[in-house]
Amino acid sequence: MARTSTRPTSTRRAKAPPAPPKERRAAILAAAYACFWRSGIRRTSIEDVAVEAKLAKGTIYLYFASKEELFAALASQVCGELLVGVEKALATPGSLAERLAAALDAKIGHFHRILADSPHASELLDESATVAATHLSKLDRGFRAAVDGALRDAKLGLDARARAELLELILAAGYGTARQGELSGRLTSSAQRPKLERHIELLLRGAGVS
Repeated sequence: MARTSTRPTSTRRAKAPPAPPKERRAAILAAAYACFWRSGIRRTSIEDVAVEAKLAKGTIYLYFASKEELFAALASQVCGELLVGVEKALATPGSLAERLAAALDAKIGHFHRILADSPHASELLDESATVAATHLSKLDRGFRAAVDGALRDAKLGLDARARAELLELILAAGYGTARQGELSGRLTSSAQRPKLERHIELLLRGAGVS
């Protein structure tokens, strides 16, 4: 007669497999964003990021050697996303003024909105100027090149000097409009883009572009 096993059946669940390195890195960056924007950089520790990400502190160090390296990686990611937004805005069907306004809002407006979400905006800017200077510089170069390319491709009949002057005026309008929106508490895209379109239309008209 066959014996019947009396060994109790385990009710323990199998552990979920660890996330792939790319997904885990993304989770760490998302946690770092939440911590830095909520508490500021100086008040945030690697342990805080680990708790936010639900990971061991040592796991964070497998991906980032220091808090500064983590912030630099986060800045690189944010800058890359902003530039993608600019390129997407310029590729969207619409008038030149509409596309340029959308591009300005995608970079300048969105950057201001990101900072407005944190009570530690000044600290984040100060840290960015040192730790993330390379990434910010790359973003600015890419942004200027993208807007200049849109002006060049529009075949406005302007020589290089006139186009360069128009570019500077358009960028100044973008920064000025975002600053006004910041001061008035009206930084949303729906509030910013119509103003930007009107500014750009006037600038194009002033440059002799119909």
